[in-house]
Amino acid sequence: MHSVINTLLSEQFLPFWVLLLIIFTERYLPWPDKYHPISFIKVLAMGMQAKVLSPERSPFGQQKLSGALACIVLLLPFCAILVVFKYLSEYPVFFEAIMLLVALRFQDIPKQTNRVTAALAKQQKMLARHALSQIVLRETEKMSPLGMVKANIESLLLRYSYQYCSVVFWYLLTGGVGALIYRLIYELSLCWNQKLVRFKYFGQPIRNLVNILQWFPSKLACLSVVLAVNISQGSRALFQRVSYQCSHLFILNLCGASLGIELGGPAYYEQQKVRTRKCGGNRPIILVDNSRALAAINRATWVWLTLYFMGCALSFLFSR
Repeated sequence: MHSVINTLLSEQFLPFWVLLLIIFTERYLPWPDKYHPISFIKVLAMGMQAKVLSPERSPFGQQKLSGALACIVLLLPFCAILVVFKYLSEYPVFFEAIMLLVALRFQDIPKQTNRVTAALAKQQKMLARHALSQIVLRETEKMSPLGMVKANIESLLLRYSYQYCSVVFWYLLTGGVGALIYRLIYELSLCWNQKLVRFKYFGQPIRNLVNILQWFPSKLACLSVVLAVNISQGSRALFQRVSYQCSHLFILNLCGASLGIELGGPAYYEQQKVRTRKCGGNRPIILVDNSRALAAINRATWVWLTLYFMGCALSFLFSR
């Protein structure tokens, strides 16, 4: 028994226990949005674009250059401060854990999903639209109840891949500082989203960067959902051409196929209709699928945590 405890507390298992602790802390720690450090970068991003972006007067090339420079100006000081603090930190593990906790902000998304589900169950469409508007960029005013459920599930799956699993991936690869830098880059891409006309060119440099950073971890996140829900249905989606058109469609097609529900279709952004390929399963969305999607990402989290624990165990065995 004593040897088992010593093994679990060894250096190889330390990152796993830190990650597990932060996952549970992030899930249950009440941290209002206005007091969260991520909110600060959003305010700076919107202030920056208001100062340097004028789509009516600036040519496309200048907008792209302005977007790239704005990204560098905002991120460089944060990166420098984080690196210096890590270097000076007397307890690096504690510092890394705090950085991961800041970067791993996700539980607002499931909470809003539950609010949407509860409001639709009570036929409170206005309340459901308001809750949904907190987690999606698209227009919600004219959405039908089932349209809201589909938009909610798509946002939940995409944000789980990009906002949660990708943060964990970069933490395991580069530590808490790398995870937080990735999260800041991702938040800038959301603030300057290319789906909005005024950011079509200004947001392109940060979008290209975040696409590179998300490409591999989002695939792993998606495969964990497939393993957790339905391997046979999800694996068939791997061989469909639609899965390889872009990262978004890869996630929606595999996760939708695993859940057996149809995702994709048209959406409105600033009164502009954007068409997305329909993908996933064949069954139309129903309200209970909101809860099924939440359960799916929870099971997927336990899948990759289990795999990571096994990896730590193998690392310990090979280091002996």
